[in-house]
Amino acid sequence: MSADMWLNILLIGGFLVLILLRLHMAYAMLFVSFLYILFSGKMPMTFVAQTMVSGVAQFSMIAVPLFMAAGEIMNTSGISRRLFDFADSLVGHIRGGLGHVNILASLFFAGVSGSAAADCAGLGNIEIKSMTDKGYDVDFSVGITATSSIIGPIFPPSSPMILLGTITGVSVGSLFMGGAVIGVIMTVIMMTVVYFIARNKNYPVSPRATWKQRFYHFRKAFFALLLPAFMMITLTSGIVSTTEVGALSVAYALFLGIFVYKELKPKDFVPIFERVVVTTGMIMLLIGGGNVLAGVMGTQQLPNQIGAAMMNLTSSYTVMMLLMLFFILLMGTFLDTSAALLLSVPLMFPIAHMMGMNMVHFGITLVYGLMIGLLTPPMAICLFITSKIGGISFERAFKSVQVYYVPLILLLFVVAFVPELSLWLPRLVFGIV
Repeated sequence: MSADMWLNILLIGGFLVLILLRLHMAYAMLFVSFLYILFSGKMPMTFVAQTMVSGVAQFSMIAVPLFMAAGEIMNTSGISRRLFDFADSLVGHIRGGLGHVNILASLFFAGVSGSAAADCAGLGNIEIKSMTDKGYDVDFSVGITATSSIIGPIFPPSSPMILLGTITGVSVGSLFMGGAVIGVIMTVIMMTVVYFIARNKNYPVSPRATWKQRFYHFRKAFFALLLPAFMMITLTSGIVSTTEVGALSVAYALFLGIFVYKELKPKDFVPIFERVVVTTGMIMLLIGGGNVLAGVMGTQQLPNQIGAAMMNLTSSYTVMMLLMLFFILLMGTFLDTSAALLLSVPLMFPIAHMMGMNMVHFGITLVYGLMIGLLTPPMAICLFITSKIGGISFERAFKSVQVYYVPLILLLFVVAFVPELSLWLPRLVFGIV
């Protein structure tokens, strides 16, 4: 066996062993990279430190903590309750009303947080309690709360898409536009499933809100709803960059919390920024480790070797796409979204290039596929959060989301094999993508 083959085994096998041993993803990436440099002699040891620093020392990376801070501030400011009440006034009267409210609130909240976990934590308590109080069983309430939360990372401002655009150079604005289309389709699909479940179980229907009540709740949520609209307009117009939009969003969130909603108190700032700093530190460590591993794999030409092996295995675009989708779903099942992105990009983007895929299309396919993993054990972070809120076992929560897998996976195939679905809006807004 050649020396290069042994080094490939070291990289792939060593990494998998460390993950199975439950070592933190960032440390696993750094450790196998360190061993590769030590045994290969192909690059200096200073490569680790230099690449880690250069990977995170980018102006665009500032967008990550800024959007997190904006979401945390607006969540603390009572935004979740206002969005839920407004959604209830719109669709609460439809069969399975509070299930639809749950989904629509997640769509609105996506424009604030861009994170599935933040959606679960921010809206979960309100949604699950409201549904169980109105006669919905707790399993259904937990299941739809977890499932609807994955809209957040698809609909702008998506944190995973900001991260993906940062590490690949793909236009974040284009990813946002394509994600907006897929997010709306996900909303319609979930609401359709909820309607049939609710009709079968004869769940209660809320009284239809009057237009006066709808206008009242719209007025209460108006300034919160302006944030995603503001971000979309400024990004598509080219007035500001993604990072600058993040900074403006923080300023806007502070203004709302302090002067408009008046629910943001001085004592809230330390917990808010503690959460932002801890999460940002984790992501930056992952990005640093991911960049080191990507550099090592590039030196070893591992992505090209895997791509060539796939090309030798089959020349069918359909078969290669199915293999990639399987890999994406597997990654999302076992890894945190940020870690899965950092590991997937250096491996899969070269293969997508070989297949002739549009990078915006592939980026949206990748993020959406990984989101399904948030509902799939063993990671399934959204299920862990909602099952804890609902006070049921993780196994019951998992059973409650299984009904949504088929439509969500079918949509993944449609997104993957119909590029225009995710590209028509970016092309309409930005021209050639």
